[in-house]
Amino acid sequence: MNKMRDLSVMILVMGLIGLLALIVVGEFIAAIEAEANVDPAVIGLLEMSITGTIGVIGGYISGRGQP
Repeated sequence: MNKMRDLSVMILVMGLIGLLALIVVGEFIAAIEAEANVDPAVIGLLEMSITGTIGVIGGYISGRGQP
């Protein structure tokens, strides 16, 4: 059962990181094509998402030792 929990957290985190990468790359490509600056909202989204991902991983690791 523990391996299933490990796998589900791994899929959750990898999916979130993949989605963030897609959003950031798309926004940077759009900014380059428009010759404009990157929208600060995208940078804010990236900062909050990284913080959330660290929170998910930290919560999983801290609760991992409990049955």
